[in-house]
Amino acid sequence: MRLRMAVLLGSGIIAGWPAFAGSSGQESKTAPPVAVLAATIDLSRPARDPEKWTPLQKQFDYSAVRGADWLFRANRLDGRFVPGYNPALQTIAEGYHFPSQAGAAFALARAGRYTGNEKYLARAKQAILTLLLDTTTDANDPKIRHTVLPSSAVNRLGAAGLLLMAIHELPAPGDDLLEQGEQLCAFIARQQLADGSLSTDDANLEGKLDTSLESAAFAGQALLGLIASERHRQAGWKTELIRKALPYYQTAWKAHPDAAMVPWHTAAFAEAYLRTQEKAFADFVFAMSDWICEMQYSRLDLQNPTWIGGFMAFANGKPVMQEPEASSALYAEGLVVACRAARQAKDTQRYQRYGLAAQNCLQFLTTLQYNEVNTSHFVDRYKLILLGGFHASGKNGNLHIEYAYPAVSSMVQFMSYLTE
Repeated sequence: MRLRMAVLLGSGIIAGWPAFAGSSGQESKTAPPVAVLAATIDLSRPARDPEKWTPLQKQFDYSAVRGADWLFRANRLDGRFVPGYNPALQTIAEGYHFPSQAGAAFALARAGRYTGNEKYLARAKQAILTLLLDTTTDANDPKIRHTVLPSSAVNRLGAAGLLLMAIHELPAPGDDLLEQGEQLCAFIARQQLADGSLSTDDANLEGKLDTSLESAAFAGQALLGLIASERHRQAGWKTELIRKALPYYQTAWKAHPDAAMVPWHTAAFAEAYLRTQEKAFADFVFAMSDWICEMQYSRLDLQNPTWIGGFMAFANGKPVMQEPEASSALYAEGLVVACRAARQAKDTQRYQRYGLAAQNCLQFLTTLQYNEVNTSHFVDRYKLILLGGFHASGKNGNLHIEYAYPAVSSMVQFMSYLTE
């Protein structure tokens, strides 16, 4: 089955990526107009309309919902998610990773808005409330909130961004959540330095800074969370902070392109572009997206047919040819938002390229999802634990919320905004 899917994808038979009228400069008729998003931060999303979907789009919808079901079941009574499972040993993964927990809450909230499933939304909100118990107001400023644990254990900057994304993905977070969200925004604002960069070190006020590209991904999460907070709490200073950050990260990335920072910065600056229409944001988004597309396995390799659609690894400043993993979903997430930016910029070529790259990546991700076929050898009791979850790679069958949440989120993004 996997080989057949890969061959079809590689030959373009089921690519089916829709074109758009380059002169219109608007999103498809099923998506909220970008002009409305920029003016009012419209929280609506187009209704699911299976009658208009292609078979591949129906597959993505099915996969996204099954993935959301898995996240829903993985959430325990205490509001925390089970980290994952080792099917070979039939054991639960150990450890508590705050960013993955926040990401899972975010993806479940996004799936809830997409499907209208109130159970998803209720459980996502409970998970967010639980995560907020692991945060505290700053000892020197009660208007600032961050994780209780220091960045040596949980990077506070990235955690603030992911938690903000989760809060503002809820259709109606409530005043209490929104107020705590603004305290997280205040923490991000405090971390910005004079050059526009965001310090990822708790000791930033003492001059011990960590603004390396290796840590830039955390800054991207913070920027994305900040722009997401504009959905419910608009404030001019937030856009200004992102505007100030752009030159620093654009210059740093041009000097040393790094894959880890691409998906988060792409999504953050693309959202900023959709809201402001400022070309400088789009230029950076397109530069990163053009670069990351070159790292996708886009041609069929008969020795590794299941790799197609996934992305290469990146180490020591260079792409590495090795089996793609579920982390490829992060690039799909960025490419979907970049595709929307390209449509708004009337860039037909990039719209086509990014959309097809995202689509191919999502199809790759479906091969990493447990379904009725590849779980048939498990007993029914354990099969229910696995169904809908995403495993690390073709050779690693372990499940983790860190694999599931980007896959679910990117599929919902694609189905929400890039279906005709």
